[in-house]
Amino acid sequence: MNSKRLRSITTTAFFMAVCSNLYGQQDNVIKLDDLVVVGEYLQSNQVNALKTPTPINEVPQSLVILTSDYMSLQDMSGMADIADYTPGIDAGQGEGHRDDILFRGVKSTADFFVDGVRDDVQYFRPLYNIEQVEVLKGANALFFGRGGTGGLINRVTKKAIVGEEFTNYSLSLDDLGETYAGLDTNLSLGLNGAFRMNAYIEDLENHRDFYFGDNKGINPTFNFDLSETTNVNISYEHLDHKRFIDRGIPSASGVPVKALADITFGDKDENYSALDANILSLTVDQQLDDETKLRFGFTDNDFSKLYQNLYASSYDSTANTVTLAGYRDTTDRSSNILSLDLIGEKEIGGIGHKFVVGFEKIGTDNDNERFYMDTDNLDNNSKGEKITVPIADQLVIPNFNFTTEKYDETEADLNVRSIYFSDEIDLSDQFSMVLGGRFDDFDLSVVDVYGNSGGSASKVDEEFSPRFGLVFRPQANLSVYGSYSESFIPKSGGQYADLKGSKKQKTDPDVYENKEFGVKYELDNGLSLTAALYDSTAVKPTGSVADGDYAVTEASTKGFEITATGNITESWFISAGANVVNGTVPAEVAENSYSVWNLFKVSDQFSLGLGYISKGDTVGKGSTNLPSYNRLDVSAYYTVNEYMRIQLNVENATDELYFPHSYGSGQVTVGAPVHATLRLSGRF
Repeated sequence: MNSKRLRSITTTAFFMAVCSNLYGQQDNVIKLDDLVVVGEYLQSNQVNALKTPTPINEVPQSLVILTSDYMSLQDMSGMADIADYTPGIDAGQGEGHRDDILFRGVKSTADFFVDGVRDDVQYFRPLYNIEQVEVLKGANALFFGRGGTGGLINRVTKKAIVGEEFTNYSLSLDDLGETYAGLDTNLSLGLNGAFRMNAYIEDLENHRDFYFGDNKGINPTFNFDLSETTNVNISYEHLDHKRFIDRGIPSASGVPVKALADITFGDKDENYSALDANILSLTVDQQLDDETKLRFGFTDNDFSKLYQNLYASSYDSTANTVTLAGYRDTTDRSSNILSLDLIGEKEIGGIGHKFVVGFEKIGTDNDNERFYMDTDNLDNNSKGEKITVPIADQLVIPNFNFTTEKYDETEADLNVRSIYFSDEIDLSDQFSMVLGGRFDDFDLSVVDVYGNSGGSASKVDEEFSPRFGLVFRPQANLSVYGSYSESFIPKSGGQYADLKGSKKQKTDPDVYENKEFGVKYELDNGLSLTAALYDSTAVKPTGSVADGDYAVTEASTKGFEITATGNITESWFISAGANVVNGTVPAEVAENSYSVWNLFKVSDQFSLGLGYISKGDTVGKGSTNLPSYNRLDVSAYYTVNEYMRIQLNVENATDELYFPHSYGSGQVTVGAPVHATLRLSGRF
């Protein structure tokens, strides 16, 4: 541990001790139970993504729900933080500019949703306006359509609350210089309306040279009860993000070169990503009777994104040189999503039904450009030049640009129409069954405006994705389930641009099948235990032999998950999980991974947190062997009064050098060293 970080941690700890002495005698304090420790505050018992209010123990599927309180306690700021302590999902590098999550070994940069609505632009998603995060594992086409092949993440946003007025705040500073400020205020608009504003600003810093980030977001929402049976929610969100792109360090002989861990292989002025996003959404709930309602949803998205970077494409240990490659991508994407759901709960012939029948229509326009690195200012429509430079603490990189060597430009028009149904059937007091299916019509046209192939291509994919589950509840707190579900991914890629050549135009989508058997058990003290065996199979057409005749490959990932979440005692909360993969282990997934996070209530005002993450040996993308690592996280929390909480989070407390993921042999991410974050939060 260097002296700078040691001094910072010592200073923040001393500050907390001073606050404890100043406020320790106050009588008006929030007990830890009331704030975050027990019961409903750390756990949610229902999953919103399923559209019907279904308790977790009645869902024939492995899932995890993280509340905003829980994420705040662990100082989570993004999707990668969620993956750290959630068994069955792993974080990838995402080329330094996007969320990249693997669900049970299946990589995804597009299986992200907001309030059940697709959010498929590639960027780092903030958590400033999130009420809870729902992680659903296994194929999930029923409610979400294409993708969701190994699982998905649904973020549930904070909505305006009628009849309440409050303002919450959060301020943080870490010893690397990163700062954050967030505000959440709710105002009453009479008896039938409310306004809520969530906003944040953060200045990103980390342990790597040249790194910076400047992120802002604002999300006003309105909630109106137009009548006793009609409710309207309106939301607008604007995001403005910019950050340095760091693709990591090279590997040699299949392992990261630890001696290069302090060198940034990029250009301090040319490696960055910029995002501008505007999202408008409207939801109308119309109660038809006591048992059924109609839900209408409309979302309009407008995203503009720039991404450019240099990275190490190869490393010569003998000559002590590194070869750099790079490119610049731009994406302009607009989409509108329209949905209509009939949601009900009825008893027919003595049998209870919770059902959803729905329709969804998505229209997307997507424009992409790619430029490669150019050192001679000549546009030769190639895949760019490369630069070889000597290894140094700071690389000396010759002049180049990302503006003259254009390689590709495409314009895509996507239209998706979907119908779906689901019925949760109470066969008896002990048995329930889930039946459902979804039909998707995926119609994509791509114009090659500038590139090697020219012209245009189009493809229509029509897929039916079934879902079946059976739940047996021998007692109220115990459920045993089995399920089967499917999802699919068209051949067009996440940017809707990869439709070149007859193989892509003629080959059917990849289909993913998930078979799962599990047990969920609720103890009287609030501790929840879950275990699941899963078998995820990918069926992939690999090319066109002749029209209608394809070569097909199958790959299966089998594994076992177990979790424990809840109270061991009145003063000890735990969230623990493990994932073990059997047979062939997918790239970027550890064969064995474990995590545990504890929260100990020391007094009514003071608590301690202790987290531990263990990842086994992993083969990263590019066949780079990432060594196993163990990470220890510690934290402390002090409730000053009803308006303030102070918390200190120390990540990687043992200062272990580790490499959490890689994108290729020359792009291995260097994990952060020990660092501390001091946060003030509360309300006024």
